[in-house]
Amino acid sequence: MSPSWESRLEAARKARTDGAGESGPAASRDLPLPENVTWHRVSLVTPVLEGWKIVTGVLAFITVQNLDDLVRAYRFISEHGFSLGGQIGYYLLGLVALIALWVVLGLLSWWRRAYAVDADGVYLRSGILSRKLRTARLPRIQSVDVVHPLLGRIFGLGQLTVEVAGGRNSRVVIGFLTTSELQTLRDRILDLAAGQIDLPGAASEDGAVHASGTGRDTGGINDLASTAHPEGLTPEEATGSEAASAPAPRTSQLRASHFQEHPLYSVDGSVLLGSLLRSSSVYVLGLAVIGMLSAGILILVSDSMTGSEALTIISSYLTMVIAMATIVWSHFNSAWNFQAAATPSGIRMSYGLTSETSRTLPPGRVHGVGLTGPILWRRKDWWKVDVTVAGREDRSQDGQTREFGNLLLPVGVRDTALRALWLVVPDLGVPDPDRLLAQALTGRDDDGVGDPQAPAGSAERGFVRLSRRGRFFRPLTWRRAAIALTDTCVIIRHGRWRRRVAVFPYERIQSLRVRQGPLARRRSLASLRLDMVAQEVPASITNLDAADAKALAARISQRALHRARAEQLDRWLARAVAATQPAGPSAR
Repeated sequence: MSPSWESRLEAARKARTDGAGESGPAASRDLPLPENVTWHRVSLVTPVLEGWKIVTGVLAFITVQNLDDLVRAYRFISEHGFSLGGQIGYYLLGLVALIALWVVLGLLSWWRRAYAVDADGVYLRSGILSRKLRTARLPRIQSVDVVHPLLGRIFGLGQLTVEVAGGRNSRVVIGFLTTSELQTLRDRILDLAAGQIDLPGAASEDGAVHASGTGRDTGGINDLASTAHPEGLTPEEATGSEAASAPAPRTSQLRASHFQEHPLYSVDGSVLLGSLLRSSSVYVLGLAVIGMLSAGILILVSDSMTGSEALTIISSYLTMVIAMATIVWSHFNSAWNFQAAATPSGIRMSYGLTSETSRTLPPGRVHGVGLTGPILWRRKDWWKVDVTVAGREDRSQDGQTREFGNLLLPVGVRDTALRALWLVVPDLGVPDPDRLLAQALTGRDDDGVGDPQAPAGSAERGFVRLSRRGRFFRPLTWRRAAIALTDTCVIIRHGRWRRRVAVFPYERIQSLRVRQGPLARRRSLASLRLDMVAQEVPASITNLDAADAKALAARISQRALHRARAEQLDRWLARAVAATQPAGPSAR
């Protein structure tokens, strides 16, 4: 068994310190790299794919700043022929020097960049002057994404992003690599994170990253390709007697690379276009276009408006049009060709038009699920499903924001949305989950509300609605908003026009708070907030009766502690494959 992550780093630091007397003080100043791992370099064109935007921006800036000189040079060349004399020669020489410097820095950056994988984590070293070592510990991995940007698809290259449960900018991005290398590396990381490979030596037979000498560099990971042939998995095989038994022991036969993806659901292009046409962004975009055209006509027929005033009006409308068009395009681009499949490593979602992304979400990494049904989707009974996952950054990546990176289903009918919910929350903790979800998704007023004298959080009480004393603060939604506790999770419903339902397993709740402002305290009201790893899914409810809020908080704390101690992973793949037959949470 390989040593732990902490012991390996400590041994590396000690080795650097001991070697300082023999190799000089420079050896002790190096980064404490992990020992007994094989380092691999990324593709040679990585600096070009990463830096072309910066170079293009610099060249565009220089061109704009010297546009007059370039025009005069063009006229001189047209009249007298080409000549390097004058300022144009210096500009060309500067351009050549800039490109040469970029090439040299790119080669140095490529030479210093390498990655490695072992039984403890994923490592990425980089930097020329300022050297960096990023480490993603395997138990902290939340998802693994394979991203093919638009320019990378031309060369057949992509990046692998390892998301961990950390703060901002905690991800490890490895690239660029070929598609086969990315898939092999992804399966390797997911197998190690799931505990399917215990010993590096034993795993090397099926494509493991061999633990050779420290600091050894290779050009790729083609030598890691698995020798096993993928096998399909049928529902009958997955739901057999053995699949329903106790969890299987760790074995190489359950590795991700040994199975084909089993399709779960997909988003049809017509449904996606229909959802966009029924979105508020499209209507706002249409109004902005109509306003800009009307303003243009008014400017043409009016004689009293100055040029600066006309320019201000047109630019305002144009800015609004560009902003709304960007939002609509981002939704379409990110949700195009959305497909979800089941693998032994978790849910694998593929999506994107200009930039292709394949994201793998391991079981047990979802902290919350949210279902949203806008009013314009209600006639079609369409729903969107979001998830809360630790480690997703706020900044955009390859044109896709954090919002789209946490989508489990961009749009789908209710059966598909419930299937997506069941994939990550298999047990709602009630005898009739279909009835409970109907009360949560479309319930109004007293739907799901039981005996008001029963204890808050009990099955007899059902949904705990907002206090009548809170109608002043939420006059339109106070009857709809409610919270219910089951044996396994917390369910919160919001919104009358834009219906939202949030489901949070007890064991994923980090902490909770009961708050009272001065006005709420006067009316004996309180708000209950669940502290989660992220806020993609709303996790709070306000204007509850103060006594109900305290009782709910006490019961949630008790059940969260009990569920966290008893938590264990189920046979996720068998359950997911079986779910492709009848839809809905009751079909188990």
